[in-house]
Amino acid sequence: NGLLAQQQNAAFAAMTVNSTCTAGQDACIDGSFAQCTGSTFSMTPCSSGLSCFALPLLNSNGTSISCDTQADAEARIQATGVDGG
Repeated sequence: NGLLAQQQNAAFAAMTVNSTCTAGQDACIDGSFAQCTGSTFSMTPCSSGLSCFALPLLNSNGTSISCDTQADAEARIQATGVDGG
């Protein structure tokens, strides 16, 4: 799950609010939570001091997308045994 979170965060870094998307797709764009409605992203900013990240799930396969501090997001990913954020 840590590697998957890293891959998703790397993909999100290349996305913009104008990126094409598929209805129901979630992403993190410019630190905000982004949800695709139709074929465009709708942005929801995170609370002050937080940014949007893909985080590894602990009890099942996959990731969740949520607002968190960068330090906590990196710690969660590293706790899965992978290096880096």
